[in-house]
Amino acid sequence: MLGVASGTILVPLNSTMLAVALPDVMGTFGLGANEVSSLVTLYLGAVAVALPLGGSIGDRFGHRRTFLVGVLAFAAASSLAAVATSFEVLELSRVGQAMSGALISTSSAALVRQTSPADQQGAAFGLFDLLVATSAAIGPFIGGLLTGAFGWRSLFVLAIPLGLIAAAFVWLRVKPGVEVHDSDTQRRSIDVVGLVLLAAAIVAFLIAIRGGDLGGIGAVAVVPLLVLFVIVELRTARPAVHPRLLLHRPFAAALGGVFGSTVILHGSFILVPLSIEELLHESAAVSGIALLGLAGVGAIVSPFGGRASDRRGRRLLVVAGASVSATGLALLAIPASTASVVVIAVLLAVVGFGNGLTSPRQAAALESIEPGRVGMAAGTYYTGRYLGGVVGASLAGAILGARVTPTGVSSGFVVLAAVGVAVAIVSLGLPGRRRPEPVPFA
Repeated sequence: MLGVASGTILVPLNSTMLAVALPDVMGTFGLGANEVSSLVTLYLGAVAVALPLGGSIGDRFGHRRTFLVGVLAFAAASSLAAVATSFEVLELSRVGQAMSGALISTSSAALVRQTSPADQQGAAFGLFDLLVATSAAIGPFIGGLLTGAFGWRSLFVLAIPLGLIAAAFVWLRVKPGVEVHDSDTQRRSIDVVGLVLLAAAIVAFLIAIRGGDLGGIGAVAVVPLLVLFVIVELRTARPAVHPRLLLHRPFAAALGGVFGSTVILHGSFILVPLSIEELLHESAAVSGIALLGLAGVGAIVSPFGGRASDRRGRRLLVVAGASVSATGLALLAIPASTASVVVIAVLLAVVGFGNGLTSPRQAAALESIEPGRVGMAAGTYYTGRYLGGVVGASLAGAILGARVTPTGVSSGFVVLAAVGVAVAIVSLGLPGRRRPEPVPFA
């Protein structure tokens, strides 16, 4: 777990900690805020596009091998970023980080699924979520310390030893024979056509969400591309994303749940800082501390939620957690609740507590899939997570509009609370105490 987590935290850590260093990057290359923001959007977009490919590669060549290639490639891309002499090279290195990060994300989830005892899957994924969520939560803090002391290039240097540590641990502790493979999966080629169509649909969706001159074109293109993708996958012997996967109730419930949960998470990441800094006139440090209640409490609770679900079933814990989160968000929608930083922080901790209880969702998604196709399932699951983040941030921005007002903030939390209720309802489709048999995708 230490080796897998050391590699996995590279992806969220390099997503969140760079945000505080963007002003320094602007100064180094003489750029504007809109130009330098591409370092964030390129990274998130490239990860979302590459995740299904990463899952297919893991299923085809083995998740241990894919993980090792991913962490070493991430370290190489980070090395390039650390010595970049132009902004174009820095952008290229960020795309390289994203592509290799997709290999890490899908293969790490598959390794946890395949190397953990069947009766401890919830505990394993709970610990996994603790490590990943903690890295995302402390990313801005670490980024601020390193940037202040050593400059923005040090953020990329940090990834190099982490990647090497992850590779060493997994190389030594995860033996090649520990993975369970479908021999048919090993023989078949990767579904390139399906992956290209899916990538095109995701790119069109991201363009539509971003808006601007090309937003309308992206919105028009999404549905035809998805329809064409489904048609092709139904006719493909070994599709990149099997249509039956989305009809499998435990997985579909988990996918819908993680999409909604990340809508809430990233929507809150927009609403809370703007509310605290613009309306209450507090510092960025204060809003960062308040947000620790959301991410930090959730990270602490995750292992306990996962362990409890091994005894009581996935459905009970996830539905209860989603209901608690929705309650906290509904209370945040009351205007008086956002008039005090302390109240905001306490209610965010309630939301975080609920999120921590939903950690069994990932175990429920992957334990019901045959071992030889876990990569496909993990890639689909993580794509839903990243797209949910894009939707959440865009939704919060659209609700607030050009000016931050108490009414706009309250409306934003009303919408997020409704999403929380929807997540609780969708999560009723997760398995209870009786574990479902893995579904073959022939």
